[in-house]
Amino acid sequence: MKKLEKILALLFVIAIIFQFNLIVGDSLIMFLSLTTLALIYFPLGFALFNNIPLKKVFKKESYMGLSSLQIISTIFLGIGFSENCIGIESKLLHWGYVKLHLFVGLFFICIALIFYLIHFSESKSSIPKTIVSRMVIFGMLSLFLLNVSDLTLIKIQFRNHPLYIEAFENYLSDRENKDYQIKLDIEYHRATYPKNEFDIYMRFEHPEYKEY
Repeated sequence: MKKLEKILALLFVIAIIFQFNLIVGDSLIMFLSLTTLALIYFPLGFALFNNIPLKKVFKKESYMGLSSLQIISTIFLGIGFSENCIGIESKLLHWGYVKLHLFVGLFFICIALIFYLIHFSESKSSIPKTIVSRMVIFGMLSLFLLNVSDLTLIKIQFRNHPLYIEAFENYLSDRENKDYQIKLDIEYHRATYPKNEFDIYMRFEHPEYKEY
């Protein structure tokens, strides 16, 4: 599972690069990578973090040497990382319930960290570096996205397309406005399509908007 985790993490990085360079396919890659990661972390996070092979998850001997506190910690950690994946995905794809997922994820990570500290203080050992690195990455990224507005991300992503930024600002002011929704869609296609494809798109999809 660790190899799959690394592959999915790499795909997420590729999706980020695609997204901020307006390369087609970014949303699909991001959705597949983060959704799959979320499904791995919960319910299989405890196996991943305790180095238990997938085929041995249901064997008692796989849990020899693991305390109940250690197992509970990794279950909570898996829930936290899973929620963070959904929250990060929701933020970057401009979906809803971003703060809920990110806060829930951070809450479970904090609880897991407390349990880890109790367990490893009793056993006189340290928390595995791989787990610490995951906590730091998810924690920092979640906190960053909680403090960055959707408009800021859009201004970075569409830095060379002021018309889309303007359309997005109008959309944020009234999300139910159909005209704003259509113009946002038009400007998105203008920013991401070649000129000839954009003209064809306008001719067939929005012939009523002749000013475009």
